[in-house]
Amino acid sequence: MSTTRVRWLSMGGYVNMYEIGLFLFIGLLFMAVNIFLMSRRLIRTRYAMLSILASSVWPALMTVLSVQNVNLLEELRARTVTLEAVFAWSLVVTTALMTVIPAFIFIRRLIQLSRHGD
Repeated sequence: MSTTRVRWLSMGGYVNMYEIGLFLFIGLLFMAVNIFLMSRRLIRTRYAMLSILASSVWPALMTVLSVQNVNLLEELRARTVTLEAVFAWSLVVTTALMTVIPAFIFIRRLIQLSRHGD
């Protein structure tokens, strides 16, 4: 008589949650330092915004690189809805938001500074 085991898939099977936590902590730490320096006027706004952009891009890209047991490109092209496909698409959307929102704010701030300087 054989027994079958149901293996419940969790996020721990796909990503190392400790690594993700460290990436996000380091990114938030650098963002907080730049916001503090910007609020004290110890650093110019455009340089602080560029640094904030870099500190948001780094955790986003490292999150993508830390994925295990999933072929992301294959799952993104899959026509079926599976847990792996949902995970791959959510990872892509999250990474895009983590990079596009600070980039948009940075570009908008640069445009405001250039108009104000004239």
